[in-house]
Amino acid sequence: MALNTFKTPTEKAPPKVRQKKEPNRLQRWVDETALRLFGREDAWPMRNLDRILWVSLLLTIYIGLNHNAERLVRRMLRTKTEVDELRAHYTSLQAEFMRSSKQSEIGKRVAAFGLVNRQVTKDDKGIQKDTIIPPQKIVVKRDEY
Repeated sequence: MALNTFKTPTEKAPPKVRQKKEPNRLQRWVDETALRLFGREDAWPMRNLDRILWVSLLLTIYIGLNHNAERLVRRMLRTKTEVDELRAHYTSLQAEFMRSSKQSEIGKRVAAFGLVNRQVTKDDKGIQKDTIIPPQKIVVKRDEY
């Protein structure tokens, strides 16, 4: 069995030299435009161009999100108003239905057909008396219908 020993390097490899990449078209265009605007390569905007672009991107995203939030708030208010209007309409329809289903209202509507729940009678002294006939339950047997 072999002994564990440290490996000694026989010859040192030369350090890898990174070749400078050639800038792409967009980077060349930005560099040329910035040079025309600011004059020197070591000017403040040129040194901080990456930060300026990053802050510009963040501001654009912030403005877009703000517009989106405002649009959502407007949509929620419009929907809330619509729900309130529908609720008011439902309440008025329910009140109208409750009023129209009262016995007195039904009696007024069916009076045109000759159906009345009042009976005019005369008492012993000849005075006309208006009496209300209570409603009668109609019972239908199974074999009759």
